[in-house]
Amino acid sequence: MLGLTLSLLYGQTVLALDNITILLSEEGSAYTEFSSQLSSLLAQGQGNAKNTIKVLSLNTYKAEDVPRNANNHLLIAVGTPAMTAMAQKPPAMAVLSVLVPRNTFQKIARQYGRHQDPHHFSAIYFDQPWYRQLGLIRTSMAGRNRVGLLLSKDGNEMLVGLSAIAKEMELQINVETVTDDSELLPALRRLLNNSDSLLALPDAAIYNRNNIPSILLTSYRQKVPLFGFSAAYVKAGALAGVYSSATQIAQQVAEIIATLPNNGYLPLPQYPRHFSVNINTQVSRSLSLEMEDEVSLTRKIKSLPERVQ
Repeated sequence: MLGLTLSLLYGQTVLALDNITILLSEEGSAYTEFSSQLSSLLAQGQGNAKNTIKVLSLNTYKAEDVPRNANNHLLIAVGTPAMTAMAQKPPAMAVLSVLVPRNTFQKIARQYGRHQDPHHFSAIYFDQPWYRQLGLIRTSMAGRNRVGLLLSKDGNEMLVGLSAIAKEMELQINVETVTDDSELLPALRRLLNNSDSLLALPDAAIYNRNNIPSILLTSYRQKVPLFGFSAAYVKAGALAGVYSSATQIAQQVAEIIATLPNNGYLPLPQYPRHFSVNINTQVSRSLSLEMEDEVSLTRKIKSLPERVQ
């Protein structure tokens, strides 16, 4: 068993959870993929879960569905709506949120006073650390060092730690802030005129289903490649992206469960451990960009030293 192996390796007593509840923001898509993969891993003996694994959907969830005794119980909130709902529950309940952006998690944790107890309210972020995102651009766009960021008025909080890493990688960051939808395309065009690449961020006020087609088309027409934060972005027309799939996040959750200390404390909020790089070869050909293959790029990103962010 993974849990036994890791506990022997680190010489600690690990917690055998009695109940694990997976609360989905909605059924389908990446949420269901995550719950299916995690349930499979736990059923195989990964994670030390010795009892009940329950999968619930937020739209049918009732308070009595979760055991009143918070001891030896972990609730995994999948997606922002589920995380927000669980942030309002008793602090004694251990809640691990997944598939949520870092900025959103921190905002909700502060709003409901859960930021003061990260060992009971923690997360695996959806977005990647800056050094991976910028590392992919640095590796893919040799000699083109101007990176554009399009942000909403609340998006500046996402830039914590960016400047130091960009400077270390010899990248110039250009930022345009959009306060109204009518400003989006003018701001984007200004940004593209001064950028060699555009880095998309999980800022829902900017990168939503209404705006994404226009952003992709405009950047493509100006021959400025966009780097996305999911496989869906790359498929839709981004040049490349470094991201963690729902399956990879599930693996990380199983690893966390396998090494939970006996006091049940969750690890501090963290970025994904496992990730992939995707390339849209059609876009790279259209923009006359020579790209290394996905395996080589992934290997190079993994070799980068981790930076505190």
